[in-house]
Amino acid sequence: MQNTDNQIYFNFSYFALNLLGKNLYSSPLNAISELVANGIDAQANNVKLYINMEDKEHSIIEILDNGVGMTYSDLANKYVFMGKNKRDDLPEELKQSVMGRKGIGKLSALYLSKKYYIITKTQEEGEAVWCLDTINPNESDTPSLQRCNLNDIHFSTKNYFKNFKSGTVILLPDVNLIGIGAQSIEGLKADLSDYFLTNSIDCKIEVCVVNSQSEELHFETVQKSIAYKNMCAFIDNTKEDYSKNLAEFVRYTKSKYDEVKNKKREVVQINPNEFPKLIGEHEFTLEDGLTKIKIPYKVEGWIGIHSSIEPKYAVDNDKKFIRNKVYTPAKLRLYIRKKLAVENFMELMGRTQTLDNYIEGEISFDILDDDRLEDIATTNRQNLKPDDERVRFLVKLLNPVLGRLVKERAKFGNQISKEEKAIEAEEKAKQEEEKRKAEAEAEKERKAKEEAERKKKEEEERRKKAEEEKRQAEEKAKQEEAARKAAEEEAKNEKRRSKFIECNLSEDQKSFTKKLHMIRINLSIIQKSIRKMVMQIQRKKFTVETAWTNLKSLSYNILRAKASLSYSPYAKFNTKDEKIEGDLFAFIKEYAENILIQADGVKIIVNNIEEQNFITKFSPQDIAIIIDNIASNTAKPEHKATELEITLFVQNDIANIIFKDNGLGISPKVKDVNELFEFGKSYTESGTGIGLYHVKDIVENHLNGEVTINKLAKGFELQIRI
Repeated sequence: MQNTDNQIYFNFSYFALNLLGKNLYSSPLNAISELVANGIDAQANNVKLYINMEDKEHSIIEILDNGVGMTYSDLANKYVFMGKNKRDDLPEELKQSVMGRKGIGKLSALYLSKKYYIITKTQEEGEAVWCLDTINPNESDTPSLQRCNLNDIHFSTKNYFKNFKSGTVILLPDVNLIGIGAQSIEGLKADLSDYFLTNSIDCKIEVCVVNSQSEELHFETVQKSIAYKNMCAFIDNTKEDYSKNLAEFVRYTKSKYDEVKNKKREVVQINPNEFPKLIGEHEFTLEDGLTKIKIPYKVEGWIGIHSSIEPKYAVDNDKKFIRNKVYTPAKLRLYIRKKLAVENFMELMGRTQTLDNYIEGEISFDILDDDRLEDIATTNRQNLKPDDERVRFLVKLLNPVLGRLVKERAKFGNQISKEEKAIEAEEKAKQEEEKRKAEAEAEKERKAKEEAERKKKEEEERRKKAEEEKRQAEEKAKQEEAARKAAEEEAKNEKRRSKFIECNLSEDQKSFTKKLHMIRINLSIIQKSIRKMVMQIQRKKFTVETAWTNLKSLSYNILRAKASLSYSPYAKFNTKDEKIEGDLFAFIKEYAENILIQADGVKIIVNNIEEQNFITKFSPQDIAIIIDNIASNTAKPEHKATELEITLFVQNDIANIIFKDNGLGISPKVKDVNELFEFGKSYTESGTGIGLYHVKDIVENHLNGEVTINKLAKGFELQIRI
């Protein structure tokens, strides 16, 4: 189609234009943020967002900026050209500041309304009004911008626009905002602030929300509302120095003890120099998918970890914590070119520690949108491809930082726990002293009571002496009556005894019954596996492959049942839970010293370097299987081992567990030590080739770790990293 002075055609059909407009965004606010970003890219230093919600189903949105505006040529050669990289026509000094890339952000207007107006003003051509109307079109036709008369168009922000020397207004007259709820101006400001690094862009973003005709236009600046003063550890490598927003001290207000609750605790400011790899040079694949070049990169921003994430406690440190009703602390916002790219990058980190939920931050990684590299945005333009090499690289760079913050928060919690235990011990000592005094007073009262009873008894005996003859006459009748009642009581007691045995278990019995819970689960799984094999045999679907699969399942669950039997009588934790959270090193040490110590002929040594701990979530049954299998191999007569040493230490946030014995070591028959992990493959007469298979399976598939066997001149060494 040939453009005219009054009509400019798109390079897409109506069908394609509407299809893209509907699928690029998941909410009105996402689409609005794109239109705001377009204003910023137009070199505006002021973007105003006006929303009239008098009729929510037919709301009016106006987005105006004081940027450079759009000439006829800009509209004809850029705006209607879908997929054109807007950075191509810019000078080098402006390319790096432009947020958009693919030239499809303008379709956000179509997501909001099927008909909208572009009111633009340039210093070269003055004012012009254009309209895109996609209501009931012929889908095969080519859409176009139609020129309109400015005097025919009413928009509420006209007086503001008059004062702009140049700029653009996007007028959306019919927007359905029912789905976003009742947005207050405070709520909208808070939501919009997440979409941009407002402190870093040279543009003021303002919002005005009108809910009734009587309200006047009043624009308020969009600013971030972050509870910095609730953070107990913080790292910042920006030029802004966000650390100045921190409190010098925070309080942990959840404790039931006032002296713990009100104690001021120093905020840890981590030096970014501890993580030099946040800035550097890395090899990336160019957009052609073949060429690799080294490109400088920088992870820039701030990340903090909250002292508490429960509003009723955190608000004592910073009232901003509850200012946003939809606020979630566990958000690590990722920005590219100062615009939000991922609302919560923690979801792509693959981390599962409980304290990860306390992390909040804002980071930039502009290499994700380098013009030389492939566009890694997802189809809907609101996320990133998680398997891209740059995303994986960013995850690798951030993991040590997050681990350091979690470590500081854990130290914070451990110190609080230590203080609470000290108070509890002091209170217990006071209670015991009070108890001793009460017992002494009670003893004094008891003796006085005994004396009174003695005197009363003497008086009673004198009275009884006078009635003795009468009682002797009645004694025989009473004895007969007592015998009869005793017989009846015995019958009742017999009945009660049977009920007692049936219904009233002792505390030890109850505890034992609970500790059998996991064994019953394991036996139930074994029973189901057997039933499944029988059904497969009956249906003639039983194969060698299914036999091996079922043997592995049976073997694993039998070992779990045996493990439960070994530690359940001694366990002080809830054995009904599949997993517990605690110090893995402490569990290994206690298990080795209380259970493995019973192994015949083998001395068990546990060496925890520097008395470190490793807090994580683990299955006691799985850990017991690992230790039992390695100890069992060591104790075999043919290995001639007398000592098994277990070494524990943490290095670079990775738990290391090393088992080493002083036996004969690995058989010369073994050419590849990895064969020792194969199910059913053994090199000794007494071996089955099952134990080490389960060790590897548990470490890699349950603990997300790795296990290796180190071939030594003498002795056997196995190392686990988690």
